Amino acid sequence: MIVGAGPAGMSAAIALAKIGVQPTIIDENAETGGQIYRQPPSSCSNSQSTVATAQARAGLQLRERFQQLADKIEFRRNTKVWGVFQGRRLAVTTSDGWEMIEPERLVLATGAYEFVPPFPGWTIPGVLTPGAAQLMIKSMQVLPGQRVLLTGTGPFLLVVATCLLDAGIEVVGIVEAVSRIETLTSLPGLVHDIRLLRQGWKYLRRLRRAGVPIHTGHVVVAAEGDERVQRVRFAPCNRQWRPDQSRAKSVEVDTLCVGYGFVPRTELAQLAGCQMQWRDKLGGWIPVVDTSLATSERGVWVSGDGGGVAGAAVAEDEGTLAGLAVARDFGAIDEASFQRLRHPIDIRLKKLRRFRHTLDKLSCIRPGLSELAREDTIVCRCEELTRGETDAAIAAGCTTYRTFKVATRLGMGPCQGRMCWPTMARAIALKTGKPIEDSGPTSVRPPIAPVTLGELADREICRGSAAGESNP
Repeated sequence: MIVGAGPAGMSAAIALAKIGVQPTIIDENAETGGQIYRQPPSSCSNSQSTVATAQARAGLQLRERFQQLADKIEFRRNTKVWGVFQGRRLAVTTSDGWEMIEPERLVLATGAYEFVPPFPGWTIPGVLTPGAAQLMIKSMQVLPGQRVLLTGTGPFLLVVATCLLDAGIEVVGIVEAVSRIETLTSLPGLVHDIRLLRQGWKYLRRLRRAGVPIHTGHVVVAAEGDERVQRVRFAPCNRQWRPDQSRAKSVEVDTLCVGYGFVPRTELAQLAGCQMQWRDKLGGWIPVVDTSLATSERGVWVSGDGGGVAGAAVAEDEGTLAGLAVARDFGAIDEASFQRLRHPIDIRLKKLRRFRHTLDKLSCIRPGLSELAREDTIVCRCEELTRGETDAAIAAGCTTYRTFKVATRLGMGPCQGRMCWPTMARAIALKTGKPIEDSGPTSVRPPIAPVTLGELADREICRGSAAGESNP
């Protein structure tokens, strides 16, 4: 069973199918591709800019390889995994109800979600993530706004800005936290992958031709508006991303996209009992894996951004490697064949990871973002906690996820700490001087996605499960 039909999940399924092991792949979406290779609805125009075709072509080629093996791969679309229980039992929900599935082997290719630090006005309607804006355009054919400003860090901002331009939206600017000098001095590390570097340069040229200003070495300090965002203030920042508020500028917008990189989606790995480790440059807490991407739990592998944010190219190769490792574990290939097949993958991954190391070093979250929120700024959206309240909790000795939950209810809402804890853990480390990992990861409990009581009470689905396993 493979959870996630993005680049890593599809690649794992392809590798297994080619060897003769029939995998089942689960995804909550209707089609394959994940976020990065998300497919537009069939009613969309096929016209794309010359810049966007590189990414689109990579996704198309991967989906074509997947489709060629469709008779050897079971694809369960619109299927949501909301829990993992003892013995790798997955609780899944479809339009027909829910059921428990216990696969012999499990590959988690769950991807990542975007990191947004709290700042004044970040809860105003019209403030969203770049991925959300891309989703609206690609899958819903809905324009997120007419005048859009993007802010954060990393090449994904360039990808989404291009997507917005192609949809006919005015991109009023990109506010990038990394300075131009830092980027230029990092170029020697980025030439490890000329193809990706050239692709990024094409995005930049497209934006420059469109007259989109790029404000490097700046961060957004506030979003302002009544019923929705109307203005955004941004200011130059130092290397720790602390802004100089006295030099802030203002721009009129109706939409603000904010994304400072990604956080691995590790909830299912945690529920499966996998040992976790803190890796700041890979997005935060990730499962501990061996050289074949096997976790500490027997029969569970992790590949792609869910095991450390590294991008689509790395995710594809890691997915293939995980698929080969599962095939070896099944006995479908011997050790010699496994080593022969993984050799070119290891070479590509070594090259890609050198490139990503430089990129991650540039975009790694810095202390200034934890200081953007004012005392009255909401920092936990689910429980509506302000920074003043969380600062008081830190002063009172709440320095771990468990103590914070008990004292403030932070992390008790529907997101289970996914939105607030990455920022709060950094704030605790900043105020106490202790390592971020001392605060611990979130404590995940099922359901990790909304499930209705009606779905849980569906007796027909429960009867369809194995005897004694109808209830988790």
